[in-house]
Amino acid sequence: MKWRALLATCCAVTNAPAAAQTVPMQALAETIRTAPAPVTSVPQPLDSVVQTPLLAHWAPRRWLAERGIALTGHFIAESAVNDRGYRSDGWDYIQHLDFGAQINLSKLGVGDGTVRILFSDRLGHPLQAERTGAYIQNQAYYGQGNNFRIDELSYERLLLDRRLSLKGGFYSMGNDFAGLPYVCNFNNNGHCGHPLGLLYGSGWVDSPTGQWGARAKWSDRAGWYVAAGVYDVTPLRKTQEHGLDLGFPRTTGVIVPIEVGLVRGKTPADYPGTYKLGIYHDTSKVAALGEAGRQVRGRNGMYVEAAQQIWKPRRGRVQGLSLFGVVTVNDRQTGLFRTTYEAGASWRGLLPGRGDDIASLGWVRLDVNSRVRDQQRALGQAEQTNEQMIELNYGIQLDHSFLLRPGLQYVIHPGAYASRPDSLVFTVHFQATL
Repeated sequence: MKWRALLATCCAVTNAPAAAQTVPMQALAETIRTAPAPVTSVPQPLDSVVQTPLLAHWAPRRWLAERGIALTGHFIAESAVNDRGYRSDGWDYIQHLDFGAQINLSKLGVGDGTVRILFSDRLGHPLQAERTGAYIQNQAYYGQGNNFRIDELSYERLLLDRRLSLKGGFYSMGNDFAGLPYVCNFNNNGHCGHPLGLLYGSGWVDSPTGQWGARAKWSDRAGWYVAAGVYDVTPLRKTQEHGLDLGFPRTTGVIVPIEVGLVRGKTPADYPGTYKLGIYHDTSKVAALGEAGRQVRGRNGMYVEAAQQIWKPRRGRVQGLSLFGVVTVNDRQTGLFRTTYEAGASWRGLLPGRGDDIASLGWVRLDVNSRVRDQQRALGQAEQTNEQMIELNYGIQLDHSFLLRPGLQYVIHPGAYASRPDSLVFTVHFQATL
């Protein structure tokens, strides 16, 4: 019965009508009616499918785009149902809505650079917290408070023939560091987003939570780059009551990431690849694992990421098979997960006539810090070892505004406890680009 309920919810979401929108711009009505659609000369990405906004031809939106204000918006719904769990089995639903604008100041005639503004709202109940007791979320778009929040208010400027990028403001450091192609072809947050070792082992922040900071990035025309930044660490902003908080409540320090990488591939004839090596230092003073009452100042870690297309059915096409892998090593004294691993594959165009559909298979492993295990053993408690997840899914590009991705996940040792039952989870991700 619960499986039928999940499918019915998925169909109801897919068939939901788009909400009407109005903008009081009557004085410009004649200009709007005759304005051409925005045209872009930016090359299309080789490692993802471009999503076209559902309301791309809405006249006020076209008028704003021609003057440098590009509106953005997404609605995401994720359902999940499990066969058994540490707490229970059943069905859960979450949703995410974001909207904002990217403002080209030179088009507006008020200077140079780009201003980004983004807001979001989330609600629902996650299956892993309600049912299985796992760390890895089956639904990636849950978390950081079921609330309305400010995601981003930032300014970016390109200098020196666009090789140097300077950015500052209020936004998630994950927007600029440790991102990798293909990982968000998955429904779980062990892949989609950033490695969980970074989030559980430092002051690293992902969207939708923002933080104050700045970064500089130098890019070479051959594809090499180096980036460095500094961001405040304010864990309280992740909570439900602080979604609109731009202040510094109980700030514990700053986190400094440094990343070097190589991005290959410019045309459909190329085999795109992305390679990254990053380190971070967090100045916060936090509790040492396994040592009651002791605190240490400073947390360090590193990550290595790689993604590469390895095969094409036809030369000159973007379709083909790509592989990726991620390894993180986190702080020995304070990181809950000492090491994390990810590996997977994405095949774009697996089925004939479905060139923008993507089939993906991925694996995630989280290794709990031995300090936690040592303390549990000394206290006679059940010991945590590692948690793993395997996901197989198929992303269906319904059209270039709607994506539907059913997936099957198998969770091994939820919560890193061997005593907890493994769980089979069916998930559905629906995404509308507004």
